[in-house]
Amino acid sequence: MLSRTAEMFYWIGRYIERVEYTARMIDVHYDIHLESADRDVPAVDWEHYLESRDELDQYRALFPETRTRDVLGFMVLHEDNPNSLVNLIRIARENGRSVQDQLTSEAWHHLNGFYLGMKNRTEAELFAHPHTLLNHIKTECYTLAGVFRSTMLRDEGWMFFRLGKYIERPGHTVHLLMHPVFHSAAPNPRALYEFQQCIAILKSASAYQSYRRVYGGMLVPKKIMQFLLFHNRFPRSVRFCVSLARDLLSQLSGPADNAKRRATERLTGQLVADLEYISFEEVYQLGLSTFVTDVMTTLERISDGIGQVFFRTQEMAEQAKPIVHRRRAYFETEGAEVRTNRAVLSVRHRFDFRYAAQEETVHTLMRLAPPQHYGRQHTLDVRWQLDPPADVRHFTDAFGNWVWQFNHDKIEAMRGVLDMRIENRALYNAKAELLLQGVLEQESDCRVEAVEFTRLTALVDDSPAMAQWIETLRARRIYGDELANTILEQVATHMRYDPKGNPAETTASQALALESGSGRDFSHIMLSLCRQLGLPARYVSGYLPDAPRMHAWVEVLLPVGPEDAMTWVAYDPSHQCRCDERYVCVAIGRDDQDIAPTNGSFSDEAAGDFSTEVSVKIESQGPADLAPPPPELEPTAAPFSEMTSQQ
Repeated sequence: MLSRTAEMFYWIGRYIERVEYTARMIDVHYDIHLESADRDVPAVDWEHYLESRDELDQYRALFPETRTRDVLGFMVLHEDNPNSLVNLIRIARENGRSVQDQLTSEAWHHLNGFYLGMKNRTEAELFAHPHTLLNHIKTECYTLAGVFRSTMLRDEGWMFFRLGKYIERPGHTVHLLMHPVFHSAAPNPRALYEFQQCIAILKSASAYQSYRRVYGGMLVPKKIMQFLLFHNRFPRSVRFCVSLARDLLSQLSGPADNAKRRATERLTGQLVADLEYISFEEVYQLGLSTFVTDVMTTLERISDGIGQVFFRTQEMAEQAKPIVHRRRAYFETEGAEVRTNRAVLSVRHRFDFRYAAQEETVHTLMRLAPPQHYGRQHTLDVRWQLDPPADVRHFTDAFGNWVWQFNHDKIEAMRGVLDMRIENRALYNAKAELLLQGVLEQESDCRVEAVEFTRLTALVDDSPAMAQWIETLRARRIYGDELANTILEQVATHMRYDPKGNPAETTASQALALESGSGRDFSHIMLSLCRQLGLPARYVSGYLPDAPRMHAWVEVLLPVGPEDAMTWVAYDPSHQCRCDERYVCVAIGRDDQDIAPTNGSFSDEAAGDFSTEVSVKIESQGPADLAPPPPELEPTAAPFSEMTSQQ
């Protein structure tokens, strides 16, 4: 079969599957929003959904507010949205027309009729009866799949159509598993909202009735995750789909000795083996978010490999490589005994803003809470208390940091308490020595390319003194972790730690000349040296036990483990060590200016006072296999009006 023909069949399968899954997810969420008593829930959910599809910015360009009516129109019928359902159906139909001579008349008639029945639909029809139109779209997808199955010759066109479906389908299922309800510390849904989300996730995968047949009526997030990932007879589980994709790949004709084909088949087979033989306890030991992200990344690489082998539509710098599990990426020597230490830390961050006069239209941005997941770090609880209460929004910036925005119309002061509990893990060898480890590039939500962290900034600058230092280090011809450790030691030796630090605008060269500073100054100097020596390095702010304020350190991008996986390894120059399970990462950026813990705007220029107090305590620390589950966060006794967010 011609590669162009094969590609048309493959993408017909993918687009129809995408239409079906998207229509079902929109229908389920719309239904749940109708039952919600909180008017803000639909807007927050729709924004989360659009952001997860990387379509929030495009939506914002068309609609100023997040309203259910606008979201429905954007997702279903809007011509300017390339991923709207009507556009996906149109593209599938165009692909079908290109291979019409290879389709049965029944298959072409139904595909063409599907598009013709959708292209003239209006928003008035959609808004009048959303369920009716969305159910019609789902039914058309089911019918089209049945027509293909019952009329198509079982040749390679049919196999490519099925391959497209079984590559597209598990990606949507995995996407459902990224929902925060699966990462809650509680074993069962604790609130009506969480219970509704469990139902929505199952219905979005057409799994609600099948799940209840297997597990009964009890909705347990852990069991839902297990069912959608590993069940070998549920047709939308990740294991079921990937197993069929592996079988289809082995049946397709083509150059058997092609290196890219062998790599793609090996990658698919390894993912199937992982899904078949890994235990659920191992998944949680590895890290639920880590494992799910691994699966999603591997599916994308399999898709790229298929494009290179059969369609030749994607040219990449290197052929697909076998999956590298994150647990292997941390080992310094293959086969070495590795032990995991686990720490649970509680953080309380108090802040107090006092303005000289009443301020109007105050917008405050805070980067004080860590992301839900970052490498082996997992946020268990986040609870805010704010006085006076505010209009609250939160979003993720380009670096993947969690940003909270508090909007006040008129205030004279603002006090708040942020309580958090974080679980973190680190790997050690048999001698209790910290292994070289860190965060893989795909383990964070940072969208900034690594090359950006090789450039100097206003705060991370150079100087003649640094230039001499750099020439000395270059002459030693050391690289990687050895070079990073040498820089760490030299900065720590040259500088004197001053907890009060220098002014926020102090540059790396100025701090070096002063020969003293806080963690921020130490980090800026190390960043400058690393970047000028070719090591991508980024600034980190976070928490450390017994530190009276937020701390700062550095992450350097290095090859780690037998597979040389590119990993952001954390170094603390002010304490002259690599970071272990006691360090809580809150935000990353190019320098301190990118991720200031608190900033904002207000209408007047009146002066004010700001004070902050940080308390970080270790609740438990020790071997992960002996650690008990973390207890619930106790409510704070601070007499502030409560504004709580639990993730």
